[in-house]
Amino acid sequence: MTPRNAPLPAPDTERVRLGVLTNPTAHHNYRFPFTHHALGAELASELDAVRTATKAELNDAVRHLVLERGVNVLAINGGDGTIHGTINAIANLLGPDVDAGRARLPRLLLLNGGTYNMGSRAMGTKADPVTTVRRFLARWSDAPPSAVATRPMGLLEVDRPGRNPMLGMVFGSQVIMNVLGLCDDLGSGYLGLASLLARGGFGTLLRTRFFQENRWRLRPDDGTAWLDGTRYQDVTAIAASTIDLKLVRGLVWALAVPAGSKGFAVRALRTRTPGEMVRALPQLLWDLPHPLILSVPEASKVVTSGDFTLDGELYASEGRIELTMSRFAFDVVVGEDL
Repeated sequence: MTPRNAPLPAPDTERVRLGVLTNPTAHHNYRFPFTHHALGAELASELDAVRTATKAELNDAVRHLVLERGVNVLAINGGDGTIHGTINAIANLLGPDVDAGRARLPRLLLLNGGTYNMGSRAMGTKADPVTTVRRFLARWSDAPPSAVATRPMGLLEVDRPGRNPMLGMVFGSQVIMNVLGLCDDLGSGYLGLASLLARGGFGTLLRTRFFQENRWRLRPDDGTAWLDGTRYQDVTAIAASTIDLKLVRGLVWALAVPAGSKGFAVRALRTRTPGEMVRALPQLLWDLPHPLILSVPEASKVVTSGDFTLDGELYASEGRIELTMSRFAFDVVVGEDL
């Protein structure tokens, strides 16, 4: 990441100063547009709450909150894509000078403002955004940031030729991205996921016109991938994550990251036909063993290609993609009652 020669936030010697960044287009916030105003009312100043919907606005908002307002705990009120944009904006803003011990990075509070909310679920946030912020402030508003209960959240680094690296929590290769498109076609969010699971799990999807028209989505352009130096030529899909993937309030558990892991979890689906992939889909999403699924709980490097999704954001193919663990890691607020 390129440093911006910006001054670092204040040392961890004062009380918690909470800031809120809201994406108004995220699923929950779009349905409940009053949420941002309610969040701002809980803060020490209305200047510590910023609403942003574009990447350019997001970069400005992070600079305003972290550098100008001195926020040392940043609440992200949006979905996984908003978290993705925010962590990349912070890394770009502060640069490599924050390497040592994460002491100068703001702590993150992940709110349930999106659709799937995989990041917030992995960190134990359960309530709606306003309730979470109220509970956080009731417990820690008079404490120094170091007293706040947190856990480290490691990040993937995604490198592409000629591009700056990107950071993210959850990576999906081309076919994973296409499956998300199928979910949207069947009904956005959990409705589409549930429909796809039901049809795939019972084999009924294979006999439908819908499947015949969309089976091309379940074939990668290139099935070659390298996992920790080993080459595989029959990889249909790859999912990688630095966080536990808990969907539908824990009903679907696609990946679990071991405590203290220095790598990232990977599941690779090795199938010959779209039909095999559909039949293996329930095992893939419930983290169950299957002869066509390769599971690596602590990988260090993956090389693949094609279109991909990172924290729900879609990216077009630009050739080789290399996944490693980033040197950046954020301390994220945890609490089963948040």
